[in-house]
Amino acid sequence: MQFAQLMVRNSNVIVHRANALLAALNADDFARLERHMRVVPLAHQQVLADAGHELEDAYFPHSGAISLMAAMREGGYAEITTVGPEGVAGLEEMLGAAAMPSRVLVQVAGVGTRIPIRPLRAALEQSATFRALTHRYIRATFVQLGQSVACNGLHSVEQRFARWLLMAHDRARRDTFDLTQALLAEMLGVHRPSVTVVARMMQSAGLIRYSRGVITVTNRKGLEATSCECYGVVRRAFQEIFAGRREA
Repeated sequence: MQFAQLMVRNSNVIVHRANALLAALNADDFARLERHMRVVPLAHQQVLADAGHELEDAYFPHSGAISLMAAMREGGYAEITTVGPEGVAGLEEMLGAAAMPSRVLVQVAGVGTRIPIRPLRAALEQSATFRALTHRYIRATFVQLGQSVACNGLHSVEQRFARWLLMAHDRARRDTFDLTQALLAEMLGVHRPSVTVVARMMQSAGLIRYSRGVITVTNRKGLEATSCECYGVVRRAFQEIFAGRREA
């Protein structure tokens, strides 16, 4: 390989490894998937797949947040879970699902790596190390799902609002991002007026600035103090996936 080509390849490796799950792949697993990787923008409110439709590609965010949304019979949506730079949207398809059971929606704009589902399935069949990493990721996702159920049943809208903003802040990797009150109400499973009241309270307390669908986190420590313990539980679960270094 010529020097210029080597430099380009190394640059691409660094870009894709902005996603923690891809960064945790060992050299063989990364090489197996590398030629299928494409960096793509993730636009705010972009629908990557609708419930009941096939998702042809999995998305590994470098920044931003992708929500999996359950479709209700009356036409509304409720968030199931959120994926950011720690993981992948399309896990169900990777594991053999014929269609997505939920809507896949970009909530916070960013950038990610797109990989077709077919080579990901092949890699899972061929590589024990990739399967082991995926299983660790699934366990952390179960923690997030379980904690979200408990949080929604036990904690106040203010605590849940703070938890969601902290997660969005982590995943956006910037202080300011687009987030409408209507979408946030769907994420939290509450009516929009409740979100409006809490947003005003947090803005008055100096925790955030909010105007015309754009939120700026101005006091991270204050948000952490306002949030329930669920934020820390989920964050630690995902950190444990990557506690060990990937193989050379």
